[in-house]
Amino acid sequence: MANKLEVASHLTDDEHSILLNVYHKHMKAMGEEERKQYALGNIKKVKGNVQEQCLEVYFKNGEWFKYFANGTWG
Repeated sequence: MANKLEVASHLTDDEHSILLNVYHKHMKAMGEEERKQYALGNIKKVKGNVQEQCLEVYFKNGEWFKYFANGTWG
């Protein structure tokens, strides 16, 4: 997959697709002001969690979320 996010360059193509898919759904659920804190450029780290079958997405503001392949987050 071309144009992977630099912070997520270690992910497989499928994992990267999951990241972007869930990220966009997650952002739609937020208000405009809140969304600014969670811009793609504010992602600090993305880590795979094999045990829970999710991606852990860490933001510069200290918050982090679990993104699941079924399109949900927690």
